Amino acid sequence: MMTIIALTTNAQLVFNENFTGYANGNLNGKGSWVSGAGTPDVQVKNASPLIYNGYTSGTQYVSVTNANGTDPLKNFSTNIPVSSNRFIFISFVVRVSSASASISNNDYSVALQNTNNGNDIARFFIEKNPANGNNSLAFGIGAGNENPGFTGFNYSVNTTYLIVIRYDVVSGNNNDNVYLWVNPSTLATEPTAGTALVSHLSSNGEVNYGTSLNALKISQSSTSSPVADFDAFRVAHGATSLDAFTNLSPTGASLPVILTSFNASDDGLSTKLIWTGTEENGVANYVVEKSTDGRTFTAIGTVKAANQSAYSFIDGSTVDNNSYYRLKMVDIDGAFKYSYIVSIKSKLNANISLSPNPVKNNLMIQHPKVTTEGHIQVISANGQLLRDIKLAANAVISNVDMSGFTSGLYHIVFKSGKDMFNKTVLKQ
Repeated sequence: MMTIIALTTNAQLVFNENFTGYANGNLNGKGSWVSGAGTPDVQVKNASPLIYNGYTSGTQYVSVTNANGTDPLKNFSTNIPVSSNRFIFISFVVRVSSASASISNNDYSVALQNTNNGNDIARFFIEKNPANGNNSLAFGIGAGNENPGFTGFNYSVNTTYLIVIRYDVVSGNNNDNVYLWVNPSTLATEPTAGTALVSHLSSNGEVNYGTSLNALKISQSSTSSPVADFDAFRVAHGATSLDAFTNLSPTGASLPVILTSFNASDDGLSTKLIWTGTEENGVANYVVEKSTDGRTFTAIGTVKAANQSAYSFIDGSTVDNNSYYRLKMVDIDGAFKYSYIVSIKSKLNANISLSPNPVKNNLMIQHPKVTTEGHIQVISANGQLLRDIKLAANAVISNVDMSGFTSGLYHIVFKSGKDMFNKTVLKQ
């Protein structure tokens, strides 16, 4: 039998911050927030919480001011891999007291960041109408370091708005896309790109944000920064925009089950799926969905929830190419969430070998000939992408320096076109 690990972080809520329980005052040091040098720091407050109907906010919030102050950031629970196509949703509420009519690319208020190189993307801006005092506001969004796009000046000061942002990572070029919605008409379904109030389709000049994003930053960059309050930040990502939005769960609703594992194994004639969970309460059933490309899924069976710690399902079809599986976890009220995806390829076709195993330093990987863009990925035992190595065309042997890794198990994944193979190596 061959067990295949989950595709790393297919869909995941990696950031959920309501500031509740923090002492008022400087944000630095509270709840793992870290602020750089300088003053003033972003301030935690509770005098007048931000309320937006249908969206879960906290009893406390943070305020920024129009000064070149600190830019606190907080790491995600796991990194967002962006070495291949990825969809990211961000949501939060904002209430603006005042803003500037003249801002630059550096005067953004919120951004995603790779702390390894300090580069920001999905930058959120606030600007006032120079012809109408401080009463008319516009919200903007920028991809990379290009000039942002803005909504119309249709928003007012001292009013709480819900902001939803979608950032599409397009691998291998400078054409990432970003979309912005203000007070979307519904939080129950994913907003379509065509309904975005502003979109920014990048063509050049994006920053090099590396292979992953790992933090959210709140910025006070200059006297052109707004005076504003923020709360209820959420960040989620997925292989599709629907996966990302489903896991964003902007209403704050959560399915009454915690999925602790989901694995697949095959004997060449069938595939056995096994999953375990805790705190199952109110789940109606688990719908098993299958795909041949990891994007379009079809239901192939249903397992009724029975308050068990473990469940299984047999897919009787022969595994002759890549097969992808996910669970649709449905509660008794009809609400649902998707699990992460597991991928499997029949052992009849598997063709990857690791030597030596266990390994101390250099790991040699024998794999199929690279015909379409190939990659070797090193993934930790808990599913975190640690290294993504692009392979030369026609390569059949690749090497990975494992000397810098700590002792333990790692998953080595080979990808080329539609082919994907996985094996586990023990680092001594």
